[in-house]
Amino acid sequence: MTIDLERYQSLKSNVERLRRESDRAEGALEQLMARLKEEYGCKTLSDAKELAGKLENEAAEATRKFNKELEEFEEEWSEVLEKE
Repeated sequence: MTIDLERYQSLKSNVERLRRESDRAEGALEQLMARLKEEYGCKTLSDAKELAGKLENEAAEATRKFNKELEEFEEEWSEVLEKE
């Protein structure tokens, strides 16, 4: 079975393009992993996911506390707040 020259060139071009894309993706991943390590101390994606979950929980708790404090404030100062 023979492959004509045009088909060969097309396949070769696609392979080269895919290699370039792969190299760019690998470089981007390396940069992101370095940034995760530098900024957040995460060595792996697993560490980053764990940290993200922890931060989400902390944010949810902070929001809950804020809403509770706001409710108490509005209740305590309702007479003054209603006058406005």
